[in-house]
Amino acid sequence: MRDTACQPGETATVPLRVLEMGTQFGMGGITRHIRALTDWLRIRGHSVTLAGTEDVWGSRKIDRTFLPLPTRYVASDGGSVPVRLVNAARAAWTLRRWLASHPVDVIHCHESAPALVALIARIGTGIPVAVTFHGSEPERVGEFGRIARHCDLVITPSHRAAADLVSVGKVPEAKVKVIGLGVAPAPDDQAEEIDALRTELLDGGDRLIVTVARLLHQKGIDVLIDCVAALKESHPGYRFVVVGDGPDRDKYEALAKQKGLTDRLKFMGRSERPHLYLRAADLFLLTSRWEALPFTIVEAFQCATPAVATACSGVVELIDGTVGATVPIGDVPAICAAVSGILDDEPRRRSMAAAALARSREDRFRPDWVHARFEETYRALAAPRA
Repeated sequence: MRDTACQPGETATVPLRVLEMGTQFGMGGITRHIRALTDWLRIRGHSVTLAGTEDVWGSRKIDRTFLPLPTRYVASDGGSVPVRLVNAARAAWTLRRWLASHPVDVIHCHESAPALVALIARIGTGIPVAVTFHGSEPERVGEFGRIARHCDLVITPSHRAAADLVSVGKVPEAKVKVIGLGVAPAPDDQAEEIDALRTELLDGGDRLIVTVARLLHQKGIDVLIDCVAALKESHPGYRFVVVGDGPDRDKYEALAKQKGLTDRLKFMGRSERPHLYLRAADLFLLTSRWEALPFTIVEAFQCATPAVATACSGVVELIDGTVGATVPIGDVPAICAAVSGILDDEPRRRSMAAAALARSREDRFRPDWVHARFEETYRALAAPRA
């Protein structure tokens, strides 16, 4: 084994060999985090391999070193427990054979399915395994903990999620570490383009509320639709826009049409330029049922856009009364009151916008600062073996 530790007074310069494992490399915040961390580590000279189920943001076509594993089918997409266990065994066998010819210093798993595979594959090797908890529905925290407590380290971006892992997941507190998520700086957008988009989306209205999210149960788009319906009469100038795609898009569009909201709520689909929409908005709204530390809230802050979001885990570590409001999960009246309370008081909204922009510049969101914490953590995990 190479010496990845440093002697007193020396700088850590020996490259690490890291395996980053995901469930599925599709669109979404988890994959964005893995890819950004991987790119940063590679620029620093470390050897990083991605492993998991191939998808649009991770595959052998994109990265020739990518290791395909059926981790998606170890998770709930695998169906019955026997089928999921068979896929876990297949994935672990493939990974173990790969590790025999590709030694690594640390395995970092993102979510429990990859962690289960890594724990089986590393038996007898002594390779340290870390797992990141990116948030889940409350009833799944215990299930995650049953796997996570066998790992050498459990990482989460949220202090609230860390507390849940200890109290509900029964993960030893000494094994839990909070490391945030680096959010790339917002790209430049031309004022003319922002104004043109805003005019188009307002379509005769006077206030624009934007949501950027995957269209699936977790994000509570059905709750958002109920809010639009509740505000339709009292605030006829409000216009809502959802940017993003997902498996439930058709269902949500049909629900909005059924409630007669097509003139108040637009589904824009996936966009490569979410910041353009956020800059055009008066307010960002996120009605999720669960989260850890959403990228999108920080991206809204980068655009000087205040945020209203449901009080899921790390959301309350991002939003306070100076930059927006947090509301109970699923509470439509509370969400509507928070949205209208900010939008009906323009001086207050402008003050929140300035505070949100300032918050987005804190160290805890800078990719270089955050990714350096991961590099330090990997070295600490690898040091005992060295």
